[in-house]
Amino acid sequence: MAKYKKQHYIPKCYLKAWCDPETPVDHTPYIWTFQKDTKTGKRKAPENIFHASDLYTIWDANGNRDLTIEHGFSGLEKLFSDIRRKKISLRKPLTHEEHFIICIFMAAMHSRTKSQIQNMSSQWKPVMDQMETMMKYMETATEEEREKLASIPNISSSDDSETISYEDVKLMVEKPMETMMIPMIQTEAPLLTKLDFAILCTTDKQGFITSDNPCIWIDPEAYKRPPLYQSPALMYDSIEIIFPISPSQCIVLNKKGLNGYINFDSKNLANTNRIIHNQANELYVSNQNTTNEYWFHRDEEPEDSWNNQHKKSQQTKENQ
Repeated sequence: MAKYKKQHYIPKCYLKAWCDPETPVDHTPYIWTFQKDTKTGKRKAPENIFHASDLYTIWDANGNRDLTIEHGFSGLEKLFSDIRRKKISLRKPLTHEEHFIICIFMAAMHSRTKSQIQNMSSQWKPVMDQMETMMKYMETATEEEREKLASIPNISSSDDSETISYEDVKLMVEKPMETMMIPMIQTEAPLLTKLDFAILCTTDKQGFITSDNPCIWIDPEAYKRPPLYQSPALMYDSIEIIFPISPSQCIVLNKKGLNGYINFDSKNLANTNRIIHNQANELYVSNQNTTNEYWFHRDEEPEDSWNNQHKKSQQTKENQ
């Protein structure tokens, strides 16, 4: 079997913090994994979950394996583990370099998951399909039809002087890691360093859970905005980025002035775990085979949501 073929999109070193503290001494340490809609867990060694064959491998024209991304992630994971163990777990202040490394790791964890890579590819697939349909149409189109099509604006990048070609789109669909994942991490990491950096701490036995989508972007105020503007983004002051790093600690990047190590009570812990559970793709993870009913609770849509306010406005107009 080829070396480094088994590649983890949720790193083993990250998951080891959730190994059950009551694992028998003669057993391989294990975490508890749960299907998102279930409350009974299964034991799994971190080595044996959240991986895929050659997920980050780049193949050259001759079929040779390029492991640059896999090795790069491996080095970053070691740096993160050292900082978590030597500094954060002991509630020590981070240096600027350590802070930046954590932000790089968070940016990577936001982009490197299997589902996120699939999303990167799938969002450009319809564009590629349309371009291919158009190219086939052009093969039999009349001169007049060609002139009409030529007047349609091209797909532009953020720089209006540049356009995205079919070859560019095809690369993003077929090779999302090289074309999108790495540039996203490189762009996102420096932006994360500008946010307030809080580390929530708990002594609760179960503590924070995590999932197959561990770096969570949320916006508690998004429901008040029109649907087009409800996605979490760094432009909004209400953005929060939640990243559990162990059962006892969870990083929250924010724009509310929250910084440093903050003791967390049980009520806020339950609410944070509910968010982590709700944002999981398929599986969530705990250090024990227990759950909290509150994690599965769904709030009713707030009265002041954009949807409710829009409905009221429409009803008022209809009644006039």
